[in-house]
Amino acid sequence: MKNTVFSILTAAALIISVFVLPAQGNYNGSLEKDFYSDCALLVSADRDEVVFSKNPDKQTKPASLTKVVTACVVLEECPDITASVTVPQKCIDELQGTGSSLGGLKGGEILSVHDLLCCLLVQSANEAATTLANFITGDDRQAFIDKMNALAEKLGCLDSHFTNVHGLDDDDQYVTANDMAKIFKHAMEYSVFADIVSKASYDLPATNLQAERTIRTTNFTLLSGYKEYYCRYSIGGKTGTTSGAGSCLVSMASNDGYNYIAVALKAEKKDFDNDGVDENGAFMDTQAMYDWAFENLRLVSIADSSAIVGEIPVKFGKGADYVSLSPADTAFALMPKGIDAGSLLIKPDKKTEPEFVHAPVEKGEVLCQGDIYYAGEVVTRIDLVASTEIRRSVLSSIGSAIARIFDSPVFRLIFIAAADLLIVLIFLGRRRAQRAEKREYNVVGYNDFVGKGKKNKR
Repeated sequence: MKNTVFSILTAAALIISVFVLPAQGNYNGSLEKDFYSDCALLVSADRDEVVFSKNPDKQTKPASLTKVVTACVVLEECPDITASVTVPQKCIDELQGTGSSLGGLKGGEILSVHDLLCCLLVQSANEAATTLANFITGDDRQAFIDKMNALAEKLGCLDSHFTNVHGLDDDDQYVTANDMAKIFKHAMEYSVFADIVSKASYDLPATNLQAERTIRTTNFTLLSGYKEYYCRYSIGGKTGTTSGAGSCLVSMASNDGYNYIAVALKAEKKDFDNDGVDENGAFMDTQAMYDWAFENLRLVSIADSSAIVGEIPVKFGKGADYVSLSPADTAFALMPKGIDAGSLLIKPDKKTEPEFVHAPVEKGEVLCQGDIYYAGEVVTRIDLVASTEIRRSVLSSIGSAIARIFDSPVFRLIFIAAADLLIVLIFLGRRRAQRAEKREYNVVGYNDFVGKGKKNKR
């Protein structure tokens, strides 16, 4: 069964359908029927790059993956993991009849915080969860749950919500694969947590009520005896199983400086290969994702900042009509072996690429974004910058300024208004001239008229 899933993942490398897409997953629909988990995610823990995803934002019940959050709250609130804790009987009684995964703790038994965390994370004991919550916030269970939700929100896990500390099914308790990866990465930053979840077994010291005993992990991907599940590079994880959540696993694996987080949620558990034994789909999906990543992916340069990948017209440039585009920085990404920058194509994004730019243009100025393609698929997106400095031409600027003035709507309005005013002034001037001509005639007085008459009679 492992070989079937692995071969499909390897073939997917050839069609680049599961390549790295920073900040977003790229689920290849052709793999859906071959993955047993309803939600699956593989993320580079080093670069927060999604390698593979299937329904990464779908909300589903977390089962005992809840205990990862419970452990984080305990470690934040109680730095002293050697502190002694007495198991309250009520913390056991509240789980009666729930079908809980129990660790056999007894009321009145005294254990350290560390030992209770081992019961919680290795054995997945639900009474360890209620006991630790009671130790941190007493009878106010809601106060502890509020801390769980506050932590999730702080980590940016806005699509997840918790209503209990152990993971029993509740309609209002849910997570997403994306959120679970963030939570687990945070948890692994606690050295105590990382050490505990890496254990295949743990010898629980003798207590006031019980002799020393060995508890064993529920995470079979750590056990070499389970060849269909074993992940030789796994450094720890947490399982979960309920009727509503199905089989779940969140884990981390490391090899040759590469670190990945895998999440598998709501997987089937049945006899996939007809051998008479039910297989855990979450374990198998996790193994397949890790095997593919470690055998196929390498961190390589995918963009050289000295490369020219396009050009944009420049207006008013001094001795230059175009400015060349280059990647803002030398970019790296996880790619299948044998792939490098020479196998990729960088194209300016037409939606962000301007039709032209005005000088001056500074070297390194971001002008648009570019997409990096391989086999017709977008690998990632980068900033494209001006590869050289373009100075502004003074003469071109003056000519352009004049042209813009004459071509501007405001100038046109002013010109029309001035022309209209000139026409009005000319018209009024002519009217005044005509009136003045009418007033220019000789006035004959009475005496002149009489005098002329007397001379005529003589």
